[in-house]
Amino acid sequence: MVKLGHGRGSKYTDAFKRQLVAESRADGVSVPMVSKRHGVARNRIYAWRDDARFQPDGSGSGVFTPVEVADVGAADTLSPPISPTLPVPRIEITLENGRRLVVSDGVDAGFILELVRGLVA
Repeated sequence: MVKLGHGRGSKYTDAFKRQLVAESRADGVSVPMVSKRHGVARNRIYAWRDDARFQPDGSGSGVFTPVEVADVGAADTLSPPISPTLPVPRIEITLENGRRLVVSDGVDAGFILELVRGLVA
C-alpha cells in the first residue's frame, strides 16, 4: 500500500489510485478483490474508477474535446474543413431549440449525452 505523509488530502498517491483502478478493470478481477488485496475500502476504489484523473489510459489528463455548436442557418460558416480525399467522420445533432451540435469521430458517447442534456436544459 502506498501512503503519503499525514496532513490534509488523500493518503494515497495518484499513481497508486491509477494502479488500483487498472487492476479493478482487468478481466476476472472485481473491486472487492482489489479492495481486499490492498486494504483499501471498496467505496474509494469505486470513486476512483469514476474519476477521470485516475483512468489508466490517461483519459483524464485535462484534455478538452473540440465541440462546435451553431445555429442551423450558420452551419456553412462553422463547418470544419473537409479533406478532398477522405470525408471527416463526425456526428451532427440538431437540438429542439434549433442549435446544432457537431462532434468529431472518436468522442465518448457518454460525454456527448451529458453535453446534450446540459445544452437542452
